Amino acid sequence: MKIRCIANTGASIKGNRFYVNSRERICCLCDEAEGKVWYYICDDNFIYYPQKNCAPLFEVVDNRTSKYWRFQLWQNGLLEIAFVHWLNDPYLYEKLTDREPAEVDLFDRIKTLMDAEAETLPEAAEETEKELATVNFVLF
Repeated sequence: MKIRCIANTGASIKGNRFYVNSRERICCLCDEAEGKVWYYICDDNFIYYPQKNCAPLFEVVDNRTSKYWRFQLWQNGLLEIAFVHWLNDPYLYEKLTDREPAEVDLFDRIKTLMDAEAETLPEAAEETEKELATVNFVLF
């Protein structure tokens, strides 16, 4: 999924963020917390982990989800959409911010895959979109 920053100031931003308005970015994962939807993206000064950002600061410019994403609805009712390693390890974000080498390498490899995936429209996705365009929906 590609998103574009439409506002880089506001009450929901803590501290300075390094986002250039109108620049497209890859959303690495998203979740719901504190009554809001959050996108995890790598900012212009990307170091080794994604930053959590409030979704209303961005617009979705390509709504195709990553083939690496999985959906998880937790028992507390919160939704998380992320790569499987993130969903399986509740401490992965902390390990990334602590610069744990194995987790930093893992995220870097997954980010590389997602970046490459976002650069091209896979033929399978094109075929699916063509197929969906031929479907007639009956509204009751």
